[in-house]
This record gives sequence, structure tokens and C-alpha cells, in this order.
Amino acid sequence: MTTVLITGASSGIGRVTALRLAKKRYFVIGTGRSRTRLQKLSRDAEKIGLNIETIQIDFNSIESIDNAFKSSLLTKSKVDVLINNAGFGMWGPLETLSHEEIQVQFQTNLFGPMALTRLVIPQLRESRNGKIINIGSILGRIGTPFNGAYVASKFAVEGLSESLRLELSPFGISVSIVEPGNFVTEFEKNQIRGKDSESTKFPYRELLQKYRTRRRSFDRAANPDKVARVIEGIIKSSSPKLRYVVGLDASLALFARQILPEKLFFHILRKMSMGK
Repeated sequence: MTTVLITGASSGIGRVTALRLAKKRYFVIGTGRSRTRLQKLSRDAEKIGLNIETIQIDFNSIESIDNAFKSSLLTKSKVDVLINNAGFGMWGPLETLSHEEIQVQFQTNLFGPMALTRLVIPQLRESRNGKIINIGSILGRIGTPFNGAYVASKFAVEGLSESLRLELSPFGISVSIVEPGNFVTEFEKNQIRGKDSESTKFPYRELLQKYRTRRRSFDRAANPDKVARVIEGIIKSSSPKLRYVVGLDASLALFARQILPEKLFFHILRKMSMGK
């Protein structure tokens, strides 16, 4: 039986993916920071006759990652597929964010997954057909205003994935990036605003208001099960691609980026997002 380790499995895309893969009879181990949410995931799985094992991991703590990997569950179960899904968004103009806020963003979205991946690679190598699936974002390919810390972390995930795909391919380990657009998850609800992001000390309030208004008019969130289906397809594939763009909005944005002159593309993006 194929063992799949999913981070950030207690909500959003991670939760939907965990339940979908469990239904397909994969052995699923889900991780998350909230013990309460993980327990709910396990109970919900049991109600429909499924089994999902869970381990609490806080990506803000390297010790938590190390301890989780030493648990009996992960020492006994050989991981065949690692899905790095855990992450959150930090909101605010870069000027308003503190060094500590940016550090937390990168710790959760990049450094934590890197630490876990390092620990899992030996097991994936044993598998001889191991897979790493990093959940990125369309914002790992296209930057938008007031999401600089999040965008930077996701651009970094793109570069890391490209490097890992090359260095692990001799061992039969594939690396893929899933780049969703806007899906119905708790991402926005869980998005953290920089403590000074709305401060009148900075000249961004009017631009932030315009951005929010314009974003609401364009939001057409899709069902996250579409992302889960793509992830399942990658696991089944004997030769997965590097990148999988998921969602009409993401596909259209990348298409526009490719065919339009750079200056025109960013002019349109600025007008659409801030009206300036």
C-alpha cells in the first residue's frame, strides 16, 4: 500500500486531498499544527469508514518537526509520497511588515517544508518510485501587490522544486509543483495581516481599500476537490510533469503573462488590482 504524508491536512486543500486519497485506499498520514483539527479530520474519516493517521507538527519549530519524524508512526511507515501543503498568507505592504513577521512567513511556507523534506528523502529513495508534490500557487509565478512576503515564499518553493527535481531524479524520485488559483478554502480566513499593515503611519490605506474592492469583484472561487484530483493524478503517473496549473483564473493569468509584452501585462495587473 502506498503511504502518503500530507502536511497542512487539517483544513483546505490538504484536508480534501487527505480524504480523497484515503477513499482511494492510500495509507494517509496527515499533519497539522492544531491537534483539535487533526482529531476532527480523523473522526470525519472514521464516520465514512476511512482511516487517516495524524501527527501534530508545528513548522515554526524545528524540534517539533524532528520529534514528529521520530514518532513510531513515521519510523514504521515508509513514506512513498510527500505532499508539502502547509502554508499561510501574510498580508500587507512590505514596508509595513516587521522582520519577525516575514521570518514566520518563510518558516512556515519554506524552511519548515525544507526541513521535513530533508528527513523524508531517505525513505523516498528506498521507495524507488518516490514522489514529492509541493503545493505552490499561481502567486509563485506572478506577483501581486500587498502579498510580497507570501509571493516571495512561493517563488522560492518554485526554485527549490526545480533544483530538487534535478538532484533527486537519479534516485527515481519525482518532484512536482501544483499551482492553484483561487479555490474555496480557509486560506483567506487564515491569512494573517501584518500588525502595521493598516497603520496610518504609511500611505497605503486608500490603495488597500481599492485592492480589496477590486479583488472581491473578481473572486470566483472553485471547488478544491479539483486540486485533490490533480494530486491523485500525479501520484498515479509514472512520469509526472514539473508543473500543474489548476484553475481557470490561474491558467488565464499565465497565458496573458506569456503572450503580452511585460510592460503591458503589469500595467493591466496594476489597474485591475489597485486602479492606479
